[in-house]
This record gives sequence, C-alpha cells and structure tokens, in this order.
Amino acid sequence: MKKTLIFFIVLQLSLFTLLKAQESRLKVDTLYYKTDTMQYSFVRYTPENAQYHFQRQKPDSNDNKLLMSVVAAFTSKRPEHIVGTSVSKGNKRVYPTDAETAYCLIIGDDVSIESLENNKAFAIERAVRQKGDYFQQMHLVENGEAKQCEIFKNRATFRRALVKDETETSIIETLERMTIDEFIKGLIELDYQQAIYLDMGSWSEGWYKDDSNNVIRIGNNWKSSHLQTNWLVIRKK
Repeated sequence: MKKTLIFFIVLQLSLFTLLKAQESRLKVDTLYYKTDTMQYSFVRYTPENAQYHFQRQKPDSNDNKLLMSVVAAFTSKRPEHIVGTSVSKGNKRVYPTDAETAYCLIIGDDVSIESLENNKAFAIERAVRQKGDYFQQMHLVENGEAKQCEIFKNRATFRRALVKDETETSIIETLERMTIDEFIKGLIELDYQQAIYLDMGSWSEGWYKDDSNNVIRIGNNWKSSHLQTNWLVIRKK
C-alpha cells in the first residue's frame, strides 16, 4: 500500500512537471549593453512553447491564445498598405519596393531571417505552399556581422527587432533612444547572429501578457496606431 501511494505521488509530480514544461508563456528579461560612456537597457521577449505569426488583421488582446503583438513591416503613406511583399497563412500580397533589404520566413516553429539577395522567390513560394508567413524589412545583423542600414541616418530613437541566436528567436526593444548603428552594435555584442528590424517611430504601439495574463502596453509613440496594417504576434500552441 505504501509503495503504491509513493508510486502515485511520483506519477503526479511527473505529470505536473510535464504539463508545466508544455505550458505556453512569454519569458521577459532585461539585457544590458555598455559602451565607454553609456549603458543601454534592452527588454527581451522570448516565447516558450509558442509560435510567431505574421497577420494583417489587428490582434485582439482579449484573445486568450495570444501572448504578444507588435508591428512588423513598414506601412506606406496613404492609401496605407504593407510595404513590400508579404504572405500571411499562405495568402500573398505584393507591393513592390526597393527599400527593404531582408525577409523573415515563418513556417511552424521555424523562423528564418535572410538577405533579400538570397532565395527571395523560393522563400515566398514556400510560405504560400506551406500556408506560412513572410514579410520584408531592414537587415540589421547577418551571421553575427553588421549590415548597413542607412535609411534611419543618425537619428536616435527607440528601436525594436526580431533577433536570433544559436538557440532562440526573440523580440528585443530598447528602453533608451539609440541610433541604428548603436543598436546594431548592441545586438552583436549580445551575440545575436541574425536580426531584422520591426517598425517603430509613431507605429510603436504593441502589447504583451505577463504570467498573470495582464496586458502590458509597450511602445513610446502611438500616433499612427490607427493606421497599422500588419502585426507580428506570438500565439500559444
């Protein structure tokens, strides 16, 4: 009888541990990048047992399946549309542009960040064929090295990016204003191998849910929020 009771206790603990490991959540932490004269704070959002998705419909923060939402691609001037080619759940839309330098391809758990010079057509075809997602943006880091990003010039503002290291894909945003060159140097110093920009400026409104399911609003300028055309979300599996 005693052995049976111990067995069931061990079984329950094992099941509890397994369920906790499978629970979808968003890990939020802060990283620091120091220069000779400044220390910058980067907030990092990393999904656990959850997936990235690119969508054209505004996410509902009351949706219990959603953990985070931020803007991904640029939006054009009126009439507003997503800048560049995009694919959402296999549905492609094309607005040609020469501005973007990279793409993000999302197929299930797999998130790829590549230069637009590399297999752009294949990536779009794969996103359509496999009902995946794809958007175009500015390349910041490739294989741990800085990419030129001249469109922002030397203006210092808050920054946000989708980044990859050897094990994880995360969203990172700054708590201080930075030039794009400073931001890129910081991402490389933090050992990120790939990075693609996420729209900010007056389009910076986003949100995430903490472990208590409270909606935390992020972004410093929401002036153009009503004109947003696309979103990168993190959804529970």
